[in-house]
Amino acid sequence: MKINITRAILCLAAFMLFYTACKKNTAKPATAAGINYEKLSSQLATTFYKSITGQYGGIDVSKGIVSPFSAKTSGYQRLNTISANPLCGFVIDTLYQYNSASKDLDTNYSHFVNFDFRYVCDNGQVDGYTTITLLRLEANSGFVGNNYYDNYNDLGQVDTVKALDATFKLVSMNGKIAATSSLAQGGQNNYLNSFYQLKGLKINFSSGVADVTTGIANFHTVYFPDHPDNINIDPYTYDGTIQFLGNHKAKLTINTNNTTYAYLVDLITGAVTPA
Repeated sequence: MKINITRAILCLAAFMLFYTACKKNTAKPATAAGINYEKLSSQLATTFYKSITGQYGGIDVSKGIVSPFSAKTSGYQRLNTISANPLCGFVIDTLYQYNSASKDLDTNYSHFVNFDFRYVCDNGQVDGYTTITLLRLEANSGFVGNNYYDNYNDLGQVDTVKALDATFKLVSMNGKIAATSSLAQGGQNNYLNSFYQLKGLKINFSSGVADVTTGIANFHTVYFPDHPDNINIDPYTYDGTIQFLGNHKAKLTINTNNTTYAYLVDLITGAVTPA
């Protein structure tokens, strides 16, 4: 099943607009009591990092050029790693769907993936890949008493990864990522949709853990902070940048209402300090 690049990214953008319209038309809007920019910065940075390291079930850049797929997804059934002979022009183009339930059957899990993966070569040698990925991970418990739990993550990626040294453990990464996370639990809702434009990322995974040493990701995000599910709020929209500093750190800048908020974020732990 072929997916062109524009369609791949616009799928989640369309979903974002649909969700926003529904939220705004179902009830009278209410104003959220302040925004925690430290929490938002942590979400934006860690969502990006999880997106490129397979934690939502997509491409894991730290797996290298030959076998880049991983399914290290906390709370979900582990998928088999997909591998292929490193042949120039080799294509993996497939659709995958998996459903399961927890042992006590009170939570249903679903995993949908649609990807197009292609090896690229220089001088007859494989030294990178391009990928188009669309996926959704969802866990849903329905109502348990008065408590409802629904958590989903949508991810769309159009990426090019190229080796920068002979060990294939230092790579460049450029492309676009659209990521959505939604959590409804205990009468509260939280929703974040972010679009990242990657520029000149360099990623070193010689230690086994991906470290983004340099590069920038510009982002645009639509954010519904925590709010009761019986009221509706208008979304908050922000633009900003993530500047990668190495050692799993990044400087995240949010621009809003002629004000700039800047924080240092640990991409793995999500810990935040003022910049």
